[in-house]
Amino acid sequence: MENRLSAKRKSRLSPTAVNRMGRARTGQKDAPPKGPKANARLLEAAIGLCCRKGVAATSVDEIIEESGVARMTLYNRYGSKDALIHAALAHEASVWRAWFFTRLAETPGTPREKLLALFDIMDEWFRRDDYLGCALMNAAMEGRNTDEKLAEIIRAHKSHVIEQLRALVHAAGVNDVELLTQQLDLLMDGAIVKAAIKKTPAPALEARKIAEALLPSASRGGPRVTAVTL
Repeated sequence: MENRLSAKRKSRLSPTAVNRMGRARTGQKDAPPKGPKANARLLEAAIGLCCRKGVAATSVDEIIEESGVARMTLYNRYGSKDALIHAALAHEASVWRAWFFTRLAETPGTPREKLLALFDIMDEWFRRDDYLGCALMNAAMEGRNTDEKLAEIIRAHKSHVIEQLRALVHAAGVNDVELLTQQLDLLMDGAIVKAAIKKTPAPALEARKIAEALLPSASRGGPRVTAVTL
């Protein structure tokens, strides 16, 4: 069972999951983990619970129960639930980016084809049985932008995403690189939210069709087409 769960985790390289360790359901009473293993379980439990229940509704007791980590370990390492949640969200964002843009880099094709492949990879993500939306977006909407530390984590995450998109858009030979970059980012965010609300992967391919209409038909070196304003 543990091997199967580990393989599934590695397929996405992200801790966001629905009780992957299965401790609460199997009744395992192993000795509390320590060191890096304990930290990984704390991050995974915090993200999983926050995505399923929300940040405010997630208690320290639940994190301890789901992770199997000693309470003192949590407080020694993070000091508070809020600090743990912030660390878990930052970690989740980092791991998601590594997964997403690695998948994109592995996708063959021209820059234009890779821009469309963004939404094919999102479709893959939306079809996972543990898809519950973007952890950062969920936390931001719940907190109504009152958490400055969370806002800092989100800004850093979006900056990394935009940088990757901008480089790919530039390689595609578009006149207005910044405009198309922002449009694609907006399409991605919209698809993420709609897929979570509607509980369907359909928004990924809907967004792909819009992106295809925005992209120029010519590559760099040929006649350029400025991105269309929505």
